[in-house]
Amino acid sequence: MRDPRRRGVDTVGVRAPILTNIHSQLEKTVPRIAVVGVGQMGRSALSILAESDSSATFVACDRLKESVDAAVALDPSRIVGWVGDVLADTLPLDGVDVVLNLAGPFFVASDAVARAAMTRGISYVDVGDDIECTDAILALHEEAERAGVTLVTGAGLSPGVSNWMAGKLLDDHPEADGVQVAWVVHETDPGGLAPLRHMLHMAVSPCPVLRDGRWENSPGFVSSTAGRYRFPEPMGEVEAYDTAHPEPRTLSRHYPQLKYANCKGALLPQWANQAFSTLGQIGFGYTDVKVDVGGVQVEPAEFLWRLMWERYSRRPARERHAATAVLVQVLRGVEVLGALAISDDEVMARGTGLGAASAVTTLLETGAPAGAFGPEVLRHDRALALFEELAVREGGYRQGVVAMKPATAA
Repeated sequence: MRDPRRRGVDTVGVRAPILTNIHSQLEKTVPRIAVVGVGQMGRSALSILAESDSSATFVACDRLKESVDAAVALDPSRIVGWVGDVLADTLPLDGVDVVLNLAGPFFVASDAVARAAMTRGISYVDVGDDIECTDAILALHEEAERAGVTLVTGAGLSPGVSNWMAGKLLDDHPEADGVQVAWVVHETDPGGLAPLRHMLHMAVSPCPVLRDGRWENSPGFVSSTAGRYRFPEPMGEVEAYDTAHPEPRTLSRHYPQLKYANCKGALLPQWANQAFSTLGQIGFGYTDVKVDVGGVQVEPAEFLWRLMWERYSRRPARERHAATAVLVQVLRGVEVLGALAISDDEVMARGTGLGAASAVTTLLETGAPAGAFGPEVLRHDRALALFEELAVREGGYRQGVVAMKPATAA
């Protein structure tokens, strides 16, 4: 096994002393990061990481040659490519310090890459936002402890930055016993197939809600779970619905004082919520269904994705815009004690890339215990500061982390 000090943990998995410089943490060596899955979101994270540390080197891994070629083109002097089955145990991880996994959708074979990293004694970070992925990674906790490796799941935007905002709020309000996360996206650009499959999957997956200290399952994207939340302007007040995101699972695990934890989400325009819910229920959200079209087996989600891209390509440029926002509230009962929010005028991929880059850098700088965790295991003060610093460089989230006026919970 490689020297665990290079991952910021000692031989029994206790947090190592915090170092102020990534290079001293890595004993003056150049950090090497494997980015697995270099589609739209993966390249976003890779680009941000490459710009934030000019000494780091990278391995860009994907099953699609065109994605790998696009990733290598970001900086051919520091990025090497690898094309192959990223879920097979053949990833080129020699000399790698951290594996960053963005190969979605994460509800499919969700622990394969983590196991590949763990068996080689390499720390691991992913941006998984499906419950199946979260539970699969957390189930590796004891194995990761024995291996002296840190596995962090859900370190993107939501989950990810949302968890760090919750951590800050819970530190500021130790009397809080509840967390409410809400996110909103407006993406006319259809983006990648994996994010679309994730959205459709959420419409047919039960949403875990911790209520009065007990778990219950709630349906996704239905009006009976609606709540209204105020985001930074110009977004303002938005209606959001219970969503199958993993923040409740990992936040309640890390903060056992919580009696309530929930995540709600919304698409803009508002009609898109019911549309996605309906599409998911009628079959587009299931991955075990294929349709024969002229002798070709077509996955329903891929047909929808291609249709959306065709519509997008015909739309006038002036109608192409995007928005992303995340709000986190901490509560005592139904009283909101504090709230933080972030917002951007870009698709969620930018925020996910910023969150992933912040997580990897924080892990390399400050270390974390050995085991499997949500992103709240990372120091939220450092991770949030990095997120804001990197966002400024990327021209996004220009308001930074904004304190919102507390109000009664929706």
